[in-house]
Amino acid sequence: MKIILSVILMFAARMCFAEVDYVTSTSEYDVATPTDMDIDHEEQARKNVTQLLNNVLHGYNKNVRPNAGVEPTLVKVDLFALSIGPVIDLDEEFYIEVFFRQRWSDPRLDYNNTNGMDFKVLSLNTIMLESIWYPDTYIHNGKKSKSHSITTPNRLFRIYPNGDILYTQRLTIVAACPMQFQKYPMDTQRCPIRLGSNTYSVEDVVYEWKYEDMTASVAISEDIRLSQYALISWEADKWTKKSDRIGDRTVLAVTFELKRDLGNFLIQTYLPCSMVVFLSWISFFLNREATPARVALGIMTILSITTLGWNSRTQLPKVHYANAIDWYVLLCFGFTFAAVVEFASVNYFTKRRAGMMPGMQDDEEDDMLQAQVEEALLKKRRKNRATFSLFRHRTRSGGRLLNSTPNKTRTQSADAPSSDEDDTNFCGAIFHCLSGNANYRRARFKRTAKDGKSFNSVSKIDETSRILFPVSFCLANALFWCVYLIF
Repeated sequence: MKIILSVILMFAARMCFAEVDYVTSTSEYDVATPTDMDIDHEEQARKNVTQLLNNVLHGYNKNVRPNAGVEPTLVKVDLFALSIGPVIDLDEEFYIEVFFRQRWSDPRLDYNNTNGMDFKVLSLNTIMLESIWYPDTYIHNGKKSKSHSITTPNRLFRIYPNGDILYTQRLTIVAACPMQFQKYPMDTQRCPIRLGSNTYSVEDVVYEWKYEDMTASVAISEDIRLSQYALISWEADKWTKKSDRIGDRTVLAVTFELKRDLGNFLIQTYLPCSMVVFLSWISFFLNREATPARVALGIMTILSITTLGWNSRTQLPKVHYANAIDWYVLLCFGFTFAAVVEFASVNYFTKRRAGMMPGMQDDEEDDMLQAQVEEALLKKRRKNRATFSLFRHRTRSGGRLLNSTPNKTRTQSADAPSSDEDDTNFCGAIFHCLSGNANYRRARFKRTAKDGKSFNSVSKIDETSRILFPVSFCLANALFWCVYLIF
């Protein structure tokens, strides 16, 4: 008997110690175990909600709108934009991600008078939407839309005691954005979102913005960043779309004003085009006899401008008008082409063929040799008159007249214009070049050789172009930027 009693006491002691250890371990990790009362309360709540929904949906016809035949159903809308972009110019569309909220009242879902059930709001699964009526809202200018469903459908559905309903969706909308590119890339685009009922006229469903200040019904996230645009402002509006076939319908619209950032185009188009124009001016500082170099430079700059202009239009639709960047590329093309024309004029007016008539001797090396011989003769004439006569006899017997006799020199000096006249009469010099006056050309050879200068050193056209082209380009740029940035 004593043995049996001792065994019972030992077992009871162990049970007590086990109970203490269990309480200590559960208190250490704060593990709350539901009581029978909590379980009963939750079960009763579920039964109440089920009973409530069965009561309000009893005899409910989801195909009939609220207040049918009495008054139009009022649907209040507000938006919260999470992100905007990208804006695709080529397709004239833009992306926007929003929380789209709709509110309306359905007296058939009023559960204020339900006895023994106190629910301030019913947050239900969106599957419940399939059992009630809800607006058939659609985006008028939407191309495609996507409803987010990761990890679960991003939707919210609530019913309030007075029958008010809140339905929220997270949508990504691709909407058409009519664009004007006359000032591209200094343009500002206005991209709208227009929404309304698909089938109901204003006699059945009326859409309104949530607040009287319609623009306040559209909120924008502070984290919105666009790659090529800056969001300047947005504006909400409302109007009635007239239709004789299906009836007038309410349209809600919000328009986003987006201004294009110019930085990318300055780096990729404007600055390269300007640098190519600057490069074309290098030909004004090259020797005018360097025909291959100046022609190659001119052709290279023209092809470079053409390539830059072609690349600038790859991101645009094929519009029928020219935009700002087209005009700038055309301006730069005009200056590079003018640089090539300038060299052609230099080559025509001042190079070796400019003062020669067809059939006349035009070998430049012979002309320069003749001028050098004349200079040598003048030096020897001062030293020795006798040597000068012998040298003149030899040159005549050689078959070439070097204009070394005083009489011949006087005759040609009389035919050719004087140095002072040449320097002061620019129009007369151009006339002699165009008319092919050989005496004028020989006089210029003699004058330049006497001064120790090369006849083909620097053209006055090049000297003028060094100033005229940069000044003209700066003025044209100032006019261009003023027109497109200010006006």
